[in-house]
Amino acid sequence: MKEDVKQAYSNFHLSNKSHHLYPTEWVIRTMLGNYPNLKYDRSKYAGGKILDQGFGDGRNMPLLHNCGLEIYGVEITQETVDMVSSATSKLGIPTTLKVGNNANIPFETEFFDYVLACASCYYIDKNGTFDDNLEEITRVLKPGGYFIANFPAFTDLPIPSNFILNNSIATEDGHVIITNDPFGIRNGYKFKAFRSEHQIIEELSDRYCDISVGYTFDNFYGLQQNLYIVTAKKK
Repeated sequence: MKEDVKQAYSNFHLSNKSHHLYPTEWVIRTMLGNYPNLKYDRSKYAGGKILDQGFGDGRNMPLLHNCGLEIYGVEITQETVDMVSSATSKLGIPTTLKVGNNANIPFETEFFDYVLACASCYYIDKNGTFDDNLEEITRVLKPGGYFIANFPAFTDLPIPSNFILNNSIATEDGHVIITNDPFGIRNGYKFKAFRSEHQIIEELSDRYCDISVGYTFDNFYGLQQNLYIVTAKKK
């Protein structure tokens, strides 16, 4: 990631920091809900280890703490790590947070029972691929551990397109370049986005089984966000 993008990302979170942390809805539903097509094991929550990969402002950490999980996290700048470490400390939530990125997770092999990638694992570093990210996520997961993630979705449904994918440029290696980020942070960045449930399963099936895929199509007052949500068990 270019240094100017890192700084813009840090500045975004620092300027929007809050004393309150509220979890993302799809994460709540996945980690606590019961649905007919969700194949997901919560039995390792008590005392289990979870990586909050790209934790942003730390919004999901109170939920993870309430589940009884030991919380670890990775973010791209020390400023973000320091901000969230301070916030969780004030809330009495123990965390171990480090600087890293999607293709370089600074934790031991087969260390985690769960990896949560909320709006994070689809960011691709220069000269990298989504497969590089997936290989690193798989490395730090224990066999039988769960990968929990969301991805930007292309859709042929008669609804507006995902705001972050508007006017994106397809690359020859199966990614897209972001060109029209209304927040001015991610322009020029390479993303992994998916067009179908089948494509997601095909991407994950070499390393994972019990793959569950859901969809969310939301319009937040003119900002359209279309996502696939996924859980998958490491083979």
